[in-house]
Amino acid sequence: MSDYRNEPPGAAGSRSLYRNAAACLPPELLRELQRYAGGEMLYVPAPGSAKKKWGECSGRRSELEARNAEMVRLYLKGERIEELADRYALSVERVRRICYGRRAKKNGTAPLNER
Repeated sequence: MSDYRNEPPGAAGSRSLYRNAAACLPPELLRELQRYAGGEMLYVPAPGSAKKKWGECSGRRSELEARNAEMVRLYLKGERIEELADRYALSVERVRRICYGRRAKKNGTAPLNER
């Protein structure tokens, strides 16, 4: 029997996100879980130290950090907020938060008005 359930009809060999607990847990632990949540779907979170932040697995987090750093660099060189918003297809407010937040962290003070 397969470790994977909830396969759509005719999808022989495809795998879903769920595993059959009987195939991966010791029998005594399986019996305990059945006592408390037999037949229910459970989410079992990873231990705290193994939990990853949003975007770490896909690399999206580092992509956005690089994009934001580039935006701040261009802003500090004199590019206007509106130009950056157009270039990166973001709202003016989002670009302000990125540029002012990064600049404030870097210099210790946020600018009072935009360039």
